[in-house]
Amino acid sequence: MTERGFDTSYWTDPFVRKLNAHGKLLYSYLWTNDHCNQAGVYEIDIETIAFETRLSEEELPELLLLLEPKVKWFQDKDIVWVKNFLCHQAKSPKFLIAAAKCLKKLNSNGISSEVVGFNLERHSISIPYPYTNDSVGILSDSVSVSKSSSNSIKKKRVVKGEGGSKKKEITPTSESEIEESLSQGDREIILVWRSVKGFGLSWRDCAELVVRLRTRFPDVNIHEQSEAWAARKLSEPLVAKSRPSGQIWNWMVNAREFKHEAKTKTRRVDGGRPKADFTGDW
Repeated sequence: MTERGFDTSYWTDPFVRKLNAHGKLLYSYLWTNDHCNQAGVYEIDIETIAFETRLSEEELPELLLLLEPKVKWFQDKDIVWVKNFLCHQAKSPKFLIAAAKCLKKLNSNGISSEVVGFNLERHSISIPYPYTNDSVGILSDSVSVSKSSSNSIKKKRVVKGEGGSKKKEITPTSESEIEESLSQGDREIILVWRSVKGFGLSWRDCAELVVRLRTRFPDVNIHEQSEAWAARKLSEPLVAKSRPSGQIWNWMVNAREFKHEAKTKTRRVDGGRPKADFTGDW
């Protein structure tokens, strides 16, 4: 059984409250059915929806159009995209790579690119779709990304055949291919890092670090803070024992804490109690 995040604030969202009974049923179904994947965009036809919800096939096209812009229905491809699905899930690097693989299975670069662009612009979530393949590593919980990991050792895959099995070498994606596959925004961030003398991390490690930063710090302007970190390195240059990935991570932690403290002080000055912000956007 697949577990997914589904907050109770769903029912008080202004968009949901305005829906009629059948609209509410269909919208919640599209979030929670067994066909929905990690990316929130999946193949499903009207017949299946009707069978599982008991809604009539005749009313479903109108109901799906009623759910725009929260849901996009690609009628000619039998594909449904729940646009804010991913921002409500546990966005670990492993989960994002799984989402990227789901986009790859769609076999539609147009839809996949639209999903990647929307999540990056709307929710600051970077889906590593362009360079998702068997050679992409998943970061551990450790913040540090070592330079040695960038020179990935060729992976082994067992291929069954006559006379037993043999190991086949798979060549990892090259550094230039990873650079070309990145979005312009991610590429610009990495170029800022690599402009620092002694930085040393590969494009592969940088790409994975960007994914982690966008996942853990959606409320921080990664590009702006990267430029601030790079400027600091002019007076505090990297040395041989420096761990630039760890420094960048800690910089983002401090940037988020500073932003939170400034926001809390502003609220207190205005005479209100500090309140937790929830930007659910169902």
